[in-house]
Amino acid sequence: MPKSVHTLAVLALLGGSMAGQSTTRPKFLDRARVQHSGPVVTVTANDSLPLFQAIFALRLEYGWQVSWESAPGYSHFDVVDDTGPKWRAAHPEAKGVTRPSGGAFTATFLDPVETSGADAERLVLSKLIDEYNATKNPGRYALREDSEGKLAVVGTAVRGETGALEDVRPLLDTQVTLDKMPRSVYDTIKSIFAALQSSTGSEVLLAAASTSLFRTTRAEIGGERVPARDLLKRALASTGQPIQYDLFFNPDVPVYILSLSPAMKEESDGLGGRRLTPAGR
Repeated sequence: MPKSVHTLAVLALLGGSMAGQSTTRPKFLDRARVQHSGPVVTVTANDSLPLFQAIFALRLEYGWQVSWESAPGYSHFDVVDDTGPKWRAAHPEAKGVTRPSGGAFTATFLDPVETSGADAERLVLSKLIDEYNATKNPGRYALREDSEGKLAVVGTAVRGETGALEDVRPLLDTQVTLDKMPRSVYDTIKSIFAALQSSTGSEVLLAAASTSLFRTTRAEIGGERVPARDLLKRALASTGQPIQYDLFFNPDVPVYILSLSPAMKEESDGLGGRRLTPAGR
């Protein structure tokens, strides 16, 4: 079963810090819980990135294709030490590891299945974000919708070292220039990463269970001073598959990690279990 923390494990590995990871971390949920009570749905998350965990669960519940961009928290308000005490005792001068400072989060909304209209998904996600932004969990978020109706939940503010909220420019808002020429989707994504690093100094790494689809699909994508998000979405759409992205930030390195995955829906297998099927988007 997929878990919302799969990419966080990648972040820890990239930091070379699995040996120092805390063994006394809070008892987070493996996945958010989605409960139905008539027309009302309650989603309960408990994770270092609870809004992402909640959205991950709703993706599987409804087969939604929703992308995610973490707010790049860095202060002691938004990240907390996660270094294991035994490792710390053996390495007193070494830099420890951190994790986002999130915890519990619960939100309610009207079941979109009971709501008419094509904007039901947007209304649910907007309510979820509004309720999250009213908590003390890390980051503040906004919903972005492109011209084709595809949605992304984007981090727009973090807490600085004084605890005050600071607006941040999402990395994928950065305008980049990419020569329009035939190339594989994989090479397009890597070219976007290179343009972002040249423009902002921020490194982005790719995390995907398989890259075969991206290496074998070719498309002619480019433009001058285009938001990186637009180019990325065009590249993913060229595969003909409902691919969503998750962009995480690891302040310990620091580095961004982009994870790619197909939109899936969790359904009954008819035998008392559950199975994942591709989302019919």
